[in-house]
Amino acid sequence: MGEHSSPRPPQRKWYDSGHASLCLLGDYLRRTGFFQSLEEQVKLPQKVRQYTPVQKLEMIFVSLLAGAKTVYQTGTTLRVDPALQAAFGLPGCAEQSVLADTLNAATEAAVAALRQVVEASFGQYSEVRRHDYGQAVLVLDVDLSPLPTSKRAEGATRGYMGRCRSKTGRKLVRVRAAQYQETLWEEVLPGNTVETLAVVQQAVAAVERLLELAGDSPEVQAKRARVEFRLDSGWGSEEIINWLLTRGYQVTGKFKSTSRVQKLVRPITAWEPTASPGREVARVPAPVTLARPCAQYAVRTPSKDKPGATTRRCCSPVGRSSGCQRWSSTTTPGRAWRPISKATSGAWGWGCCGSTSWRRSGW
Repeated sequence: MGEHSSPRPPQRKWYDSGHASLCLLGDYLRRTGFFQSLEEQVKLPQKVRQYTPVQKLEMIFVSLLAGAKTVYQTGTTLRVDPALQAAFGLPGCAEQSVLADTLNAATEAAVAALRQVVEASFGQYSEVRRHDYGQAVLVLDVDLSPLPTSKRAEGATRGYMGRCRSKTGRKLVRVRAAQYQETLWEEVLPGNTVETLAVVQQAVAAVERLLELAGDSPEVQAKRARVEFRLDSGWGSEEIINWLLTRGYQVTGKFKSTSRVQKLVRPITAWEPTASPGREVARVPAPVTLARPCAQYAVRTPSKDKPGATTRRCCSPVGRSSGCQRWSSTTTPGRAWRPISKATSGAWGWGCCGSTSWRRSGW
């Protein structure tokens, strides 16, 4: 060492991280062998240079947990955080272009193996799998969301993309458990996909496989009677509602046809206030005949575009077991309706007009 040379700084063993809680999770998953099944079952046909294909899949997974929404954001989440890399047992983080090449190298067999690994992990760690059907109804939301992309993206087609300026993209259909904030199943579909019975059947088949609801045994039928599917107006066709009711599920949703709703609410003369200011509810006097007896309510909301007018576009069918929900209308003016009891195997449900928000017990 020269006379004026400075000593070499010691190798650093501790790093600052903006994801301290995620580092704790990574250390726990690494110690419990969370990624062992992924490393053993998923095989990608790609040469190994600095990182293995499975390690790069793990890098993408950790980046998603750290908040990355696209592959290129791995460079600003995981790659710049050595502590996060060490917590998950990763030797580093590859460039985003290398990670993208790994995803492009995935075959159908590799995707199927990855799906099996994810489903096995779901069965081991999911709170939904441990749901007590005797204590509460399991509420599942079915949603179809647009995923706008460029015209050159794989599987991109022209279709309705919501408020996005892009008119091409894909659609994401998913089933979520509201009580547990868990996504049970999701699938990317072409951009011209709409809310049809075939899509619902695909989603329900996946849910029945994951939650062991397939079959016709008395135990399975009793479980299905304690599962409620919540649908927005896009899924509100008689075909879809009747199919779910025939399968033994409870359904809370909104009719799809505006003209039908207008016909159903025309005979209503008395409306009662709800907990939302300006919004009123009334029972439909001549409900639509469905596969099972259902309580059907109409909800009207003050129009935002025309002051003084009301919008009556929502008639919410509530599919329950035999019998309807009982409701109590207080005698004091201005007081809102409150449920006083529920059907034998029912749970509180209420659909509102013009949105996909839902309220449950405790209005």
